[in-house]
Amino acid sequence: MLSLVTLKMNKRNLIQNQAIQAAKNQNWLKAIELNLQLLEENPKDISALNRLGVAYIQVGKKTKAKQSFQSVLKLEKSNTIAKKHLIRIKNNQTVQAPNFHQNQFIEEPGKTKTTQLRRLASKDLLSKLTVGQKCTIKLKNRHVSIEVDGKYIGSLPDDLSFRLGKLMKNGNEYSCWLRSINDQTCHVFLREIKRSNRNANTHSFSINKNNQNAVVNLDTNYVSKEALPVVLVNTDEDKEPEQSLSKIGEITRNPNELSP
Repeated sequence: MLSLVTLKMNKRNLIQNQAIQAAKNQNWLKAIELNLQLLEENPKDISALNRLGVAYIQVGKKTKAKQSFQSVLKLEKSNTIAKKHLIRIKNNQTVQAPNFHQNQFIEEPGKTKTTQLRRLASKDLLSKLTVGQKCTIKLKNRHVSIEVDGKYIGSLPDDLSFRLGKLMKNGNEYSCWLRSINDQTCHVFLREIKRSNRNANTHSFSINKNNQNAVVNLDTNYVSKEALPVVLVNTDEDKEPEQSLSKIGEITRNPNELSP
C-alpha cells in the first residue's frame, strides 16, 4: 500500500503536469486554477508562481502577474524567469503566444536536429522572440541564416551550414522552429520535410545512440523558462473572469501566498 506521502506526491505531480498541459493548450483559466492548487499546498513553489504569473498576463491581470513574479524574486533573487517577465511587463512588450503542434519536437533519427545558432542578433531582438515560433531558413553564400518574420536572428554552425547548404541546393527542404531562447543563446529545431531524389541515400543529420527513439517532453523547467510568452492586453482592472476563477480571488488575496 502506498504511503500518504507518496500519494500526495503523485497527486501533486499529476496537477503539475496538468498545469503545464493547460499552458501548452493556452487554456489560461485552467492553468491559473491548477497552479493555485499547487500554491495552496506549497506557497514557495517557484515554478508554479512563474507559471501563474504568465497565465495571469494572458487573461489581462497584469497586477497579479507582477505580484507572482515579485514573490518569486523574494524567494530567489536571481531567478531569471521572473526578472525577464517583469521587464517585459514594465516595457509593455507584446509577444505572440506560440502555437504548439502535436509532436512538434519529437526527434526522428536522421531527419531532425536541435542546434545552437551562431552569430546571434541583438539582445533586444532576441528578447522579443518566444519558443514555438516558426523560422525561415535562408541559404546564403557561406552560411545558412535563420530568420523570424523577415528578421535575421542567427546562423547555423559552419559545419551544419555547409552540409544543409549542399542538400538544399540538391532539392531538400526543411522546417525550423525556435526551441529555446534567451538573450545569450538560441536553439532551433530542424526537420527534414522533403528529401530529393538526388539525396535519396543521404541522411540530413547524423544518427547516433543519443538521438535514437528520443522523444522530447515539455517539462516544468522548459515550459516555465521559455515556452510561455508574455502577451499584454489593454486592461489592468483585475476583475476576475467568471466561472472557473470564482475561487481564485480568495486565494490570491492571501498575502502569505502571492503578495510581494
